[in-house]
Amino acid sequence: DDYCRTTALLPTIIYSKDSLTSSVPPTNKKSIRVGIGAMSSMESNTLTGEQQQAGKKRTRTQTCPYLDTIQRKVLDFDFERACSVSLQSGPHIYGCLVCGRFFRGKGRQTPAFIHSVDEGHSVFVHLTKGTFWCLPDDYEVIDPSLMDISAALKPTYSLEDIQKLDQNHDLSRDLYMKRYLPGYVGLNNLKKTDYINATIQALAQVRPLRDYFLQAGVTIPLPSEETNQYARLARCFGELIRKMWSNKRFRSNVDPHEMIQAISAASNKRFHVGKQAEASAFLSWLLNCLHIGVGGTRKAGSSIIHKTFQGVVELTIRQRKKVVEADLNEEDDDRLGSGDEEEFEKKEEERLKKLEETKKETEIEEKTTEAKFLHLTLDMPEKPLFKDDEGGLVIPQEPLFNVLQKFNGEKFCDTVQGGVQQKRRYRLRRLPNYLILHLARFKQNNFYNEKNPTIVTFPVKNLDLSQYVFPKGGRTEVPTEEEIRKMSTKELKRFLKKHGNANVIKNAVEKTEIVDAVINFVKTKLVRLLLDKYDLIANICHDSPSDVGKEGKRDPLEEGSYRCHVQHKASSQWYEIQDLHVQETMPQLIGLSESYLLIFERKGMADS
Repeated sequence: DDYCRTTALLPTIIYSKDSLTSSVPPTNKKSIRVGIGAMSSMESNTLTGEQQQAGKKRTRTQTCPYLDTIQRKVLDFDFERACSVSLQSGPHIYGCLVCGRFFRGKGRQTPAFIHSVDEGHSVFVHLTKGTFWCLPDDYEVIDPSLMDISAALKPTYSLEDIQKLDQNHDLSRDLYMKRYLPGYVGLNNLKKTDYINATIQALAQVRPLRDYFLQAGVTIPLPSEETNQYARLARCFGELIRKMWSNKRFRSNVDPHEMIQAISAASNKRFHVGKQAEASAFLSWLLNCLHIGVGGTRKAGSSIIHKTFQGVVELTIRQRKKVVEADLNEEDDDRLGSGDEEEFEKKEEERLKKLEETKKETEIEEKTTEAKFLHLTLDMPEKPLFKDDEGGLVIPQEPLFNVLQKFNGEKFCDTVQGGVQQKRRYRLRRLPNYLILHLARFKQNNFYNEKNPTIVTFPVKNLDLSQYVFPKGGRTEVPTEEEIRKMSTKELKRFLKKHGNANVIKNAVEKTEIVDAVINFVKTKLVRLLLDKYDLIANICHDSPSDVGKEGKRDPLEEGSYRCHVQHKASSQWYEIQDLHVQETMPQLIGLSESYLLIFERKGMADS
């Protein structure tokens, strides 16, 4: 009986035009597109539950007849997700795959519905969920031919894909057949946003940070934007990083429009389109906001930002105690005729002498504290610019090790804090795995910004900073093989976590496997991790026009521009990126530029 009933209904389910038109209002002639699988209410009531579910699934997976109208070359998903008609933003914004414009909603009287009826554009994509819809019929489209649009809209990465990024040699092609290398693509300058582009290009090369944000918001949850004011910034940063490293883009460059909008809103327009700023100030602000945006707290190591960039420095401050001069002042009558002038001068000399002796006997206060840092600021030496025989300026050069003397643990630097003269000594206790150095080139006077053009030379590889690090309790000794075998499983895991390589025993189950993995880690990687040697991975430099600095000319910060040098790990090739321009460069030229921000990677981290 069930077989006969199903057979009798089969022609109605598939071929009956009456059943297609009976379930839709006669005013909407285009709704006949609902397609194969539509059933009248009377017929659906006679089916079993499994058959009804099969009918729903068949309707959901139906093929849209308008997929050939999609114009992929006009699609650009980098812009802010806002309706082009009402200018409203929100979670329900749809992109028209025919003309590339964005519209709100898909129900009746919404801009997307009206656009589909007026223009005859039928295929839309939900910009947040990534689902495809046919309007005005309002049914979801699932088709394998749309996978390339899904990959361009929301790039996703598996753990295997992330592990292969640094070994990739293959160039990708966009829709215009232009070649590009994923991870080394240009960013559009939205008017004086080059400092943002250069900073993002540099941070995109920091492997732990990149790997985290390739999964943040997808497999790694982020805090709610309703409870965390910087969660949107973290989400936009993750989306931008995923687009930069995607090999399935429709365009070979990326427009950071949505990221810059989030930066402007989070900073209250401190960093805004059309307003130049220092890259160091923006980097410091961005790292702190991302730390909060991913759920970080004041606790050390509570976020990927602190785990990657946070170090410890010991600060010693020396200053004199304030001298109270109330007891030294005497009320003297210095009016004419009030006394002998010689006697008055004698009393004044005695008072000044007594004040000087009191200052010499004043005790010097010394206070030592520990502070955590995300980047180190290096003071540039004040050197005059000389002119050569032809009248040109000779720009001095200074080795990086001379600039680093501020952190040698012995030198006291003179500073003024709150109107009180101080002497400060900096002693590095622990360096992070990724070290950021800021060369303070800009100084602001009462009228304009001044720039120090001194060229700081530094090694691109094997920068040894061991002489500047003074760890508490001395340096960590490498354990012997016998000592490792005597450790318990908890001690072995704690040992690996301390050195940031807990993933070494990720697939180990037995203790013998854990012990062998730790011994191999100690022999191959630990020695390099304890040497405090670093390799350069990114360099941000600032260029000023040749006419800046002359009388009547403009501000060097306002009129200058930023560019970034990054290294491709697989080929060891260096690239110079300035906004949309990406070109190869030689490592010898990096040390001759006016470097402003340097990011170094501890040796051994690339293999961990």
